[in-house]
Amino acid sequence: MKDHRRPKTPTDAELDLWHTVVRDATPIASKRKSAPPKKPAAKVAAEPVATRLAAAKPAIPLPAAPVAAPAERLAELLRNVPLKEKGKVSVQLAPSLLGRIPGVDKRTDEKVRKGRMGIDGRIDLHGMTQSEAHHALSGFIRRSHAAGRRMVLVITGKGQMPRGEGVLRLSVPRWLREADVGPLILSVHQAQPQHGGGGAYYVLLRRRREG
Repeated sequence: MKDHRRPKTPTDAELDLWHTVVRDATPIASKRKSAPPKKPAAKVAAEPVATRLAAAKPAIPLPAAPVAAPAERLAELLRNVPLKEKGKVSVQLAPSLLGRIPGVDKRTDEKVRKGRMGIDGRIDLHGMTQSEAHHALSGFIRRSHAAGRRMVLVITGKGQMPRGEGVLRLSVPRWLREADVGPLILSVHQAQPQHGGGGAYYVLLRRRREG
């Protein structure tokens, strides 16, 4: 059975006694250490959107300026020349563009230059683009050397230089100097008229080493 009586109210004498007991009491310190005050977070200045985007994108190198081919450069120089004057322009290739390398027999080279050496093979680059002609010429030189041919004829056609044509005629000597076919070649000369003249080249190849 529950006791529903109200709690007893202390008397004045009991209250005086309680105050006398707790008057000299020392409160017990709490074992919990208060956390040090947090430092206010430093304010970071917001970067502009354009600055963040610029930092995120990698730098793109500028493309190198294209170098004009000789025929293209000549066409550019003649662009402002009156049409009547263009007909008077005459561009002649040197009789020997590459000549012979040191050590080649002079008598043999002379026979090549004068067209007196038998032609073992020929390639006609007419109607090809520069890329097609370059690829075809490189393959032809390598195959001819592997087959033991000594003298080959490369036909380019003369073109019309004042109108910016004849690109192959100017490009072939440069291609024949490149690393993939240059070591296979002993001399290059412009052909004689009976073999195409200014629109063809004699190319003398090295002898293929046996074994």
